[in-house]
Amino acid sequence: MKLIKQIKLCLLIGMPILTFSEVREGLHIYPPVPGLEPSPHYSFKIRTQGSNKWTDAFAFVTACKSGGVTNGTTANAYYWRLDKWSNTYINFEISNNHPVEIEISKVSGDPIISAVARPIQLIDQCQVIKGKAYVTLDNPALFTVDIDGQMDQQDTGRIHMKGWNDKSFYNGPPIHTLTIFANPLLEDKPTQNNSNVFCVEPGQIPPTEGDWDVLYFLPGVHEIGRCFRVHAEKSYYIPGDAIVHGTMNNEKMYDDGHCIRIFGHGTLSGERYAHPDCDTPIATEKDYWKYKPIDIRGARNTKIEGVTLTDSAMHSLMLINQYQPDEPNEISWVKIFTWRRNGDGINPFGNTLIEDCFIRTQDDCVYVNGLGIRRVVFWADANGSAFVLSPIGNMHKSLTGRKIIVEDCDVIYNRSIFNTNKGGRVFNLRGAGNKAGGENIIFRNIRVTDPRPTRSSFGILSAAPWQKHPDYEQVRGAGEIRNILFQNIDITAYSIMGDPETLWGTEAAPLRGFIFDNVVIDGELIKDRSAFNQNEYVSDMRFMDSSSED
Repeated sequence: MKLIKQIKLCLLIGMPILTFSEVREGLHIYPPVPGLEPSPHYSFKIRTQGSNKWTDAFAFVTACKSGGVTNGTTANAYYWRLDKWSNTYINFEISNNHPVEIEISKVSGDPIISAVARPIQLIDQCQVIKGKAYVTLDNPALFTVDIDGQMDQQDTGRIHMKGWNDKSFYNGPPIHTLTIFANPLLEDKPTQNNSNVFCVEPGQIPPTEGDWDVLYFLPGVHEIGRCFRVHAEKSYYIPGDAIVHGTMNNEKMYDDGHCIRIFGHGTLSGERYAHPDCDTPIATEKDYWKYKPIDIRGARNTKIEGVTLTDSAMHSLMLINQYQPDEPNEISWVKIFTWRRNGDGINPFGNTLIEDCFIRTQDDCVYVNGLGIRRVVFWADANGSAFVLSPIGNMHKSLTGRKIIVEDCDVIYNRSIFNTNKGGRVFNLRGAGNKAGGENIIFRNIRVTDPRPTRSSFGILSAAPWQKHPDYEQVRGAGEIRNILFQNIDITAYSIMGDPETLWGTEAAPLRGFIFDNVVIDGELIKDRSAFNQNEYVSDMRFMDSSSED
């Protein structure tokens, strides 16, 4: 980047435009999205705590649209057992230490009976008064409120290990959840009257190139199509009163992935696009990148901030590059909802830090590599795992000498429709990958608070599923998995199906030297290997409780 261009861009995206009242009040609520119907399930009002003035917050909704099963095949790769499920969500902004109150109502007018916020430590209070739920909080937070025990008080995945008939699964009415995204104030929003900003009207085909620095999607509903081309040194702003249908990528151009910024509190949706296996014609694997909401190759100094990604047809967010120590990528305050197979969350590869995100997927949530994962909330309903460990051993040599720390994260729901498949655990190595590794990985301060998890939390296996020994479906390549640290891990409950906590090695890829420091399941400290289903290729595991030391 030329110096003049770099200064010009930094000045533009760093220019605060919040009004005096918004800064003073510390609360910014977006108006309704022109041309978009609000959620039919929930409505929201917000006010500064102590104020008498409530303001409506526009309620977005994303839904699973499987349409059931025809000849054993689910339409467009949706998980048909989640058919007609939905999630209603709102995005607004608050400053730190600014108490606000949120009122939640059912659009139907029916009273709310109970409400539980998760993660609970992010909010101050959640209560029901006269058929409405009220939440108070002081600081930015991404969380859900479970209404009438839809998640907390019933099993929403597989109920028991045997069979594939309807009696083996949750078979009740569609579940309509909600999430509240109280984002930090975005103080560098672009101005519409700046000559370096190109404003895109709803219905307008946006340019992919031009003499502009920021592409600004104005309030309303937009269509950019599959494979909208993003470029280095450009920014793309989606405000909280806009929704953009399409996918953004740089067409696998590794020299054009630097200094890209996609930001704002609006939504990038994949709901209008087919899954690659269900498209006409069916896509080949080499074209999968076209179906991913954000896929940027050669990513460095690239930032994805605040946006909500919904109904991804493929992996939601991929910033692809090896470790670039002076040009890291950042993903922060991003929210992800998927309903289809292959609808993974984030793969940071070697050069990305993930912080303060909310990831609800029906395939894997996040891959453990990159520059670390902090303060992220995880939720699965059908398939996949919170933390996928298959990158162990496959990492670029520059990563093996650095610690990869996953910390202060919450797994609020760990549900699955499967029983003996490879996925569905919180910490999951499912017989994938190859080569030795693990000593640079630290999990600490992780809370798994699902009161009714379908699968176990630990599923660290060099070959999987373990039940199919010796004829595994998937086997990891040679290389010892060693010295992973699990510290201050608090797991509320064991699997409701009796799926065991499992450590499972092979002769070629044994497990050795893990440290379990203050790991608690169902209120009890894990003190030795007897807590795990294991085999002869698991050794030298250490168990301790440093939390009790002075």
